[in-house]
Amino acid sequence: MSVKLKEYNDLKDRLDKAQKKADQATGALKELKKQLKEKFDCSSLKEARILLKKLEKQKSSLQTKFDDAVETFEEKWDAQLDDDS
Repeated sequence: MSVKLKEYNDLKDRLDKAQKKADQATGALKELKKQLKEKFDCSSLKEARILLKKLEKQKSSLQTKFDDAVETFEEKWDAQLDDDS
């Protein structure tokens, strides 16, 4: 086999592998976008980021409320709970 033909075949193999990886990545991206739409009703990455920020704010607010409720509970019942031990 000539050197040029071998170089061509090597290049073709590399190109085929790169194309296969690109096709797999495209398929994975398509599947993730489908899941994003089905689970969170987001049609784009921008919408998903906006939703994520909103959910993070809700989580933070709920965590604060929970922490406050635990603190209130402990203030009210700590002495009684210690007496029962």
